[in-house]
Amino acid sequence: MRNKKTAFSLFAGILIWGIATSCGAAAYYETIEQPSGESAVIKAGSEFKVKPIDFSAIKPADLGYANTEEWKADIEPVPQAFVEAFPILLKEANISNKKVTVIKKDEPVTNGIVVEVVVKSIVVKWNYFTAQPDELICNLTFTDVASGQKLFSGVVNVNSRSGNPYAQAYKASFSNRLQTAAYNIAWVLTKIMAQGKIDPAVY
Repeated sequence: MRNKKTAFSLFAGILIWGIATSCGAAAYYETIEQPSGESAVIKAGSEFKVKPIDFSAIKPADLGYANTEEWKADIEPVPQAFVEAFPILLKEANISNKKVTVIKKDEPVTNGIVVEVVVKSIVVKWNYFTAQPDELICNLTFTDVASGQKLFSGVVNVNSRSGNPYAQAYKASFSNRLQTAAYNIAWVLTKIMAQGKIDPAVY
């Protein structure tokens, strides 16, 4: 765009999340839809296979791009930012009983839980005067490979705010803001892996 540690350590990590997300006015996501209760299978799960963020529903022209090549150049670094986020998040939250692997889009999976993120729309709000974060409306699904059962299906508005203590701070270009949003998406996914749900409010 031009213009196993112990159960205590797991609890402590989640508690830090709660403190970090409730001590200020900054919000990094807003839950739009999710199941009414937590998934015990996700919460107890130990192996997660995460597919790359799917941007196929996005029309570059709607975001002001003159051509698809410019859009592809801007999203090219996003997959790597997404991959790099999970080790940081798991370490910061003291979660050692979850193995998270980012796989290829069409990679065969024979075990564990498959996680998918589809970005349905992007609302560009950022400008140099307000520095408001952009918003990515994401469909999130967790599917048990063995049974084929969908364990979680929800819609979350995840933004590009870089103040998230678990997110990498990038600069202000649209490509960099998308990379920050990828970290925030990974943060939401990690919370679901740990809790079997996502907090039903703005955080």
